[in-house]
Amino acid sequence: MKALDPTELQRLVLAAVAPYIDQRVLADRIAAEERQRGQLRACTEGWPPNRSPDRE
Repeated sequence: MKALDPTELQRLVLAAVAPYIDQRVLADRIAAEERQRGQLRACTEGWPPNRSPDRE
């Protein structure tokens, strides 16, 4: 049995589920995730760089 190319597999899966996706809900979820990423970024901007304990 031959494996599908990952790009082709992704295309097939997305085409199969597309009729069941509420695009408005998806857009709202994506926007909420982007807001959360921005909040996390703002929260961590002032943190010092990650250091390993043996370097201190």
